[in-house]
Amino acid sequence: MAGRDIVMPLSHDLPVILSASPHYAQNLARLTALSAAARPDLAIVDIGANIGDTAVLMRAAATAPILCVEGDELFLDLLRRNVEGLRDVEIEEAYVATADDADRAHTVLRQAGTAALVPPTSGLKPARPFRSLPDILGSHARFSSPALVKIDTDGADPRIIVANRELLARARPVVFFEFAPLWAARTGDEDPYRAVTALAEAGYRGALVYANTGELLLVTRVTEPQVWKDLGRYTLAHGNGAYYDIAAFHADDADLFEEAGAAERSFFDGVAAASA
Repeated sequence: MAGRDIVMPLSHDLPVILSASPHYAQNLARLTALSAAARPDLAIVDIGANIGDTAVLMRAAATAPILCVEGDELFLDLLRRNVEGLRDVEIEEAYVATADDADRAHTVLRQAGTAALVPPTSGLKPARPFRSLPDILGSHARFSSPALVKIDTDGADPRIIVANRELLARARPVVFFEFAPLWAARTGDEDPYRAVTALAEAGYRGALVYANTGELLLVTRVTEPQVWKDLGRYTLAHGNGAYYDIAAFHADDADLFEEAGAAERSFFDGVAAASA
């Protein structure tokens, strides 16, 4: 991964994914590099850091400090080993709490190298305690106003975005998250579109939409509700866990959004030309 060996459980799907999808996660690396060039004070928060593979990618793309937030004890052990020796990487051992979490218990469902928080299920281990994102950032002062936030929680992304829209409105980071209506439903979220609504309310306007394998699908606006309904309808119709990666840009980052959209289109134009 980015020229660095990483350790992972045998059950982890990452080697299979990388073999089948060479563009997987490379979009995040390119966006990290663009964000670092635009914002010299870049600080990165990686929510759902898993085994540290994305932290390794982002570190290769920029020298900005990275805060890895992970609550799963299996992944935490591997995360510590994989980021060891990387400069300016901190780890917070927690799940990010949302308003919905106060009244519900959770268990951890692990499969194929990911972990999702789901309603209590017999035989699954209870999740460790939660901390709110402002509380977490308060414990890591230089990340109090991050410029890039990556969220990958297999279903809880909408709840985290909704719970922290005031923080997002203040800090205005680029938000890279998963848009996965099926996963949201599995984790008890009744409205998988509310993340987009919350981002619009927080002042976000531009969005890059990627296939979960990393290819650019669409350059659009957060404030185009029918686009999100159409995208959601596709995943629900297929019923196979398909999802999208979204990079959302605040209105104050209109120039960065235009630059990122043009750069990503140019990159994939080159890929298409090489494949022709």
